[in-house]
Parts: sequence; structure tokens; C-alpha cells
Amino acid sequence: MSGLLPASFRGRIALAIVAALVVAVVGAQLLVGLVVGTKVQQEVTDQLRQQGQQIAQVARADGYAGVAEAKRYLPGTRVVVRQGGEVVYWSDPVQVLEARAVVTDGDIEVTMERQADAGVWGEWAIPVVSALVIVLIGGVAWWLAGLASRRLRRDASALAGQAERVAGGDLGARVEVEDDELSRVATSLNQMTEQLATTDRRQREFLADVAHELRTPITAIDGFATALVDGATRTDEDRREAAEIIKGESERLCDLVADLQALTLADLDHEVSREPVDVADCCREVVQRLEKAAAEKGVLLRGPAHGQEPVTAVTNAAHVETILSNLTTNAIRATPAGGTVRVTCRPDGDRAVAEVTDTGVGIAPEHLPRIFDRMYRVDSARDRDSGGTGLGLAIVKGLSDALGAEVQVESRPGSGSTFRLLLPGQAEAAPA
Repeated sequence: MSGLLPASFRGRIALAIVAALVVAVVGAQLLVGLVVGTKVQQEVTDQLRQQGQQIAQVARADGYAGVAEAKRYLPGTRVVVRQGGEVVYWSDPVQVLEARAVVTDGDIEVTMERQADAGVWGEWAIPVVSALVIVLIGGVAWWLAGLASRRLRRDASALAGQAERVAGGDLGARVEVEDDELSRVATSLNQMTEQLATTDRRQREFLADVAHELRTPITAIDGFATALVDGATRTDEDRREAAEIIKGESERLCDLVADLQALTLADLDHEVSREPVDVADCCREVVQRLEKAAAEKGVLLRGPAHGQEPVTAVTNAAHVETILSNLTTNAIRATPAGGTVRVTCRPDGDRAVAEVTDTGVGIAPEHLPRIFDRMYRVDSARDRDSGGTGLGLAIVKGLSDALGAEVQVESRPGSGSTFRLLLPGQAEAAPA
């Protein structure tokens, strides 16, 4: 049905006007016909009653011959005269008659019937009134359609103008939202533009942070390499120190590049293979990999016992290990010497839960909403000194979304933090 409608708004409004006119014509004809027909029929009936009384008087005075003579002056009228219950005169017009009157004068009964003809009123008044009604309704409909069409064009033009400005790079463009049919479109367009502006701003900030992160180690490498080439490092100790710094900054660059690669992988909407995985094995693998780094900092790192029952989730083992590795690395950095970091897992209904808990410095409440943003640091100076890139938690969030998992965090300053990864179990997992 929708395929039969005109494509333009103007065409649809015109079609609505035509439909309104058709309804107006039918309605006007019915209304006027009903009113006029009732009035005319009443007038004809009253007239027949008067004529019937006259015919009764003629019948009493002149008999059958007088009635026949009087009938000559009543064309189109059927007359039936009864006297004493017997018909003494009748006439039979061809057409069916509408108006009827019965008059009784003693033993004489006269029945008068005639077509309820509106005369001049029916011939001219009804068509004129119908035409006036049609013109009036059509004019009002056309005027209202013009108002609606102009407002619709104005609103659509405003929306198109904002879309063109956004396409041209003006992310500050907004359209006024009015309470009409296009308000939802305007609101959605403003929200989309706001999200684009926020994304663009964060991307610019991210690129600036990446440039800063790259500049610092590159500057150190360049400076110490130049010193080695120019002979500014004259002793073996100076040269060894320069080489160690170059090596450390190179490792920092490698870590940043690796994190950027992992983040790019998380951003790509690629298909992730899933299979039943023992989350406890993933936790033990991460603990074994980072145990040396924790020991060098004086932090006790503990994982699931080898005798623990398997905790199964339908997921990707490599992604789970990357998530837990980033969370554990951050926990080790945030925990002072003598503290403890625990990596545990447990079943929770149809889900598997992995937790990384530390006894570190904790996170202030105002930082919690943004800790998964790229390059966001709770303590920028401390994180840069300890070698963090600010991308670990962003990678955690991206990979957990790709797995259909959820990441939760609980933390208080001075009381440590707990990061919780909720993985879908076999009943929840969607097919890869």
C-alpha cells in the first residue's frame, strides 16, 4: 500500500486534500439532502392536507364529477376518495410517491399522495450549498497543508544543514529541537553529533598522548646514542649506563607498540573464536609469567592452587590471559613492596569469574568512571616513571567487549583494588 503513495511530502499532502474533498462532497450531499428533504416533505404533506380538505368538500357537494374536475388542477398527485368505506374515485400516477396525507370529513376519507419535489430549492440551493461547502473545506485544507508543508520544509532544511555542517567537519553544529514530528530525528542527530565531537576530542587527546609517550623514550635514546657516538661517555661505566638506558627506553617503546597493536585488535570487529577454557589454568599461566616482576618489586603474587576444580567458560584463552596479564601488571605497579596481589577464579551460576585483588594504593572515586579510557592515568607522573603506557585498561575493556564479558572494579584509596572479569559460561555463550 505504501508503494502507491507519492514520494514527496507535497504529493502526499495534495492526496490528503483530495481525500478530504471527496469526504466533504459526500458528507455535504448527505447532510443537505437530509435537511432539505425533511423540510420539503413536511411542506408537501401540509399542502396535501389542505388540498385533501378541499377535495372532501367538493366530493360532498358535487360527487364523483366534481372530484374529477378538481383533479385536473392537481397534476402529479394521486387522489383516492372513499365514502362510507367504498372507493368512489382514484387516480394512479406511474412513479412512486413520497409525501402522503389522509383527510377525513364525516363519512368521506380523502388520501392525497405526491412526489416530495424540492422545486427551485432542490434544483439550485442544494448544488450551490454543496459547492460552497466543498470550496470552503478545500480552501481550509489547502491553507493548512501549506502551513504544514512550509514548516516541514523548514525543519527538514535545518536538519539537512546540520548534517552538511557535520560532514564538513563542524562538530559543534546543533539543530533546534521542537515539539513536532521531527523532534526525534533532531534529538538523535544532536546526540550523534555530540558523540562524534566527544570521540573526535578523545581521539585527538589520545594521539597527543601517544606522541608524548613516543617522544620521551625517543629523546632519551637519541641523546644517549649521540653521547656514545660523540665520545662524551669516556668511561666504561658511562657507556654501560648509556646502553642500559637505551635498552630500557627501547623496551618501553616496544611495550607501547605492543599495546597499540593489542588495542587496534580489540577495536576491530573481527570474529573471535571461542571454546571451553579452564579459567584457572589462565590465571596460573599469568601468575607464572609475572612472578619474577612481582618478586623484583617485593610484591607477593599468588594464583589458584593446582588442586582447584576447573572453572570453565566458553571464551578465547589468549584474550583472557591478555586481560588478566594487564590487570595483574597494573596491580603489581600499584602495590608497594611488602604487599600482595592475588589472581583467583570461581564459578558464579552460569558464568565464570576471575578476580585480580591487590593491597595497593587504591583508586579515588572520581577516577573510577574514566580508568578504562585510553591514556588516562590516575597518577600520570608515577605511571610514567614506572613504565606504564596508559593503555592496559583500555585493552582490557576492548577485549572483554569482544568476548561478551563484563569488567567490574571496586576500589578505595589506601585499601587496594579488585578488578573482576565475568565471563559467559557454556549456557550463556553465543556461537562463534
